[in-house]
Amino acid sequence: MPSFTAVVRITGAGRLADFRERLRWLMVRDADAEEYTEHHAPGMLEYRFAPKKGIPFPAFTSASSDFPELRVEAEWEHDGVRGRALIENGRLVPQAPELLGEAQVDVTVAQDGRLVLGMACAVQDGAVIGYAAGAERHSYFRFRDGALSLIDPDAPDEALEEVAFAFVEEWLWYDEEEAALERARYANYGCEVRGANVKSEKLSVLREGGLRFSSLDAACAPAREALLAQWLNRS
Repeated sequence: MPSFTAVVRITGAGRLADFRERLRWLMVRDADAEEYTEHHAPGMLEYRFAPKKGIPFPAFTSASSDFPELRVEAEWEHDGVRGRALIENGRLVPQAPELLGEAQVDVTVAQDGRLVLGMACAVQDGAVIGYAAGAERHSYFRFRDGALSLIDPDAPDEALEEVAFAFVEEWLWYDEEEAALERARYANYGCEVRGANVKSEKLSVLREGGLRFSSLDAACAPAREALLAQWLNRS
């Protein structure tokens, strides 16, 4: 079974047939386009993917700019991580990702694309547990009663690994990986590849949307502040 599946639906009171032809024209000319199947119904276009490289957002975004009256909605699941995005009038509007196990995410990048801090966490037995990465370091952690405990990256338990692996699959790639497509996209963006990097599709959205995405609630937000003060910014 594929570990990455995606569905893109186009709806609205507009020119669906023209959108379909425009998208087909764009996909044929996109060297990175994935194979897909079409499952249309009256008043709706539906495209299904089992991506190897990622969802072809550029083609859908370009087509959307030509048909602003239509709504483009993408949903996907990638190794336990569910995500959703809307494309309206040629602009990608990211929605909060959903990690299995009620995990939460916070990712901040610098203007040059450098990963400042990416983290995923969940509440377990009264403590916040999770995984954090900067451009040049990473660690598992537990946060309880205001105290931060760092856990060696080589010694996580199953719960920590579950949170981390889902987060990494959705958001990050590492310099030790071959990742030819990510390297090419980073070169096109003019961004330097570092030890840990945000996946290019996410990076593009973050750079257009204020450089930070967060779904942390009041229970998990203090863990981020502790990571910044006691780990990331520690000399």
